[in-house]
Amino acid sequence: MRIDLPGPRSASWVLTEAAASAVFSLLSMLVIGRIIGPDETGIGAVAVAAFLVADILGAALFPDALVQRPALPVRMLRTALTASVLIATVVALLLAGAAPLLALGAEQGPLTALILALAPLLPLSAFSGTASGVAMREQRFRMLAMRVLVCQPAALGAGLAVAHAGFGAWAMVVNQAVATVSVFVLFLAVGRLPLRPALDITALRELWPVAGPQLGALVVTVGRYRLFLLAVGLLVTEAALAQAHFAFRMLDAVLMMVWQAVSRLGMPRLCALQGDLPAMARCFGQLAQLQALLGLPCSIGIALVAKDLVQALLGPDWAGTAQAAQVAGLAAAVTFISGNHFSLFVALGKARLNFYVAAAQMAVPMLALAVLQPHTPAGVAWAWASASLVVTPPVTWLVLRELDRPLSWLVRQVLPAVMATAAMVAAVLLVQAVLGAAPALLRCVAAAVAGGAVFGAATMLLLGWRLPDALRPPQEPPERNEKSAPVRNEPALPG
Repeated sequence: MRIDLPGPRSASWVLTEAAASAVFSLLSMLVIGRIIGPDETGIGAVAVAAFLVADILGAALFPDALVQRPALPVRMLRTALTASVLIATVVALLLAGAAPLLALGAEQGPLTALILALAPLLPLSAFSGTASGVAMREQRFRMLAMRVLVCQPAALGAGLAVAHAGFGAWAMVVNQAVATVSVFVLFLAVGRLPLRPALDITALRELWPVAGPQLGALVVTVGRYRLFLLAVGLLVTEAALAQAHFAFRMLDAVLMMVWQAVSRLGMPRLCALQGDLPAMARCFGQLAQLQALLGLPCSIGIALVAKDLVQALLGPDWAGTAQAAQVAGLAAAVTFISGNHFSLFVALGKARLNFYVAAAQMAVPMLALAVLQPHTPAGVAWAWASASLVVTPPVTWLVLRELDRPLSWLVRQVLPAVMATAAMVAAVLLVQAVLGAAPALLRCVAAAVAGGAVFGAATMLLLGWRLPDALRPPQEPPERNEKSAPVRNEPALPG
């Protein structure tokens, strides 16, 4: 029997990628962490965090700028690919040189070797990151989904093999390395990209008004957690660091799932509507509704089942993870009701606002960390949650001002998600009360199933038994310039 897969631009690929990314991220953390233990996990987490912070400088420099450009000539794409790889090569050398200092500051001897093993992968990741901007511009969502559906299983398998072999923190490094290399090979094999190097100063100048502010914003938006983690490593024990890290990773899996889905759909759609504010506002409202429908049940759901989940999957040694996850999960819910400001500001040509917002989101928890001086995972979570509670309200006001819409308009967009989530909370609490003496895994599964069923039914009822507008098939993306970069005929992909 022939199975017809969704088209390469279908929104279903975006949701599939986001969900699979969350699952594999959570699995790699829980399964590998349980095998190697808290201490080795803490060391590996610092090494991977250092790599991911450095990776932003190359991989995240040009993707949004390529999407935002009304025209994308081949010379500009070649320049972006070449410049990102060169910058990443320099960053790799700097990271390798800084590895002994990072290990000394964290008092972790094996850390130097772990970072040195990851540093050479930065140029490969930079190429992949820039290439993803072209795929997103063309809304080739199936191509982007293959990074998770094909590459992440291979990475998880390699990490588990190394963990079972008794190499400790190296399992986390191998997991990251295999993921990076396999994504690079994927883009190289089926990306249909112009591979001849080129450096055009004019092209760089044209890209910089978006690339510059977005890079600054992404350094603190994507990297603020990694920087926060490095700072926490100087205050708490390795075991407490690992427990807090696992709690944040559980939330990070949710945040990344929602962020990837909404940004993947929103960035090209909003940028294609440049100059049409009413249409852009309508599109933003649809995306805000989708973001709330995806984010609220996940973040609040994790907070509700965190205790049972940690007890069942990690055991009593990780008890601090549950308390930290509860704090961070409830605080993260606030961020899912204000819409995707990041894509909106790029489409409006005001990428600098993203930098200001991101700087505030990094400064607030760093300040809270300095003031609170936490020594427990829960204390670290309160410091991290401060960004959601303090920064989100003024950002929401700024978004509504740019769109010329009242607060009541945004409330109407997210109200179905809020009401459905409230019904889910009631169902989860009821199941937990009834199964109070049951094993933790049973309580967790039963609560998740009941909560998901109630949320799904309530959502469909509130939406009139139809899909959210953001998931409906959009019109064919307009050709913004006939001389745009290639990649018209997408090759057949596995599956």
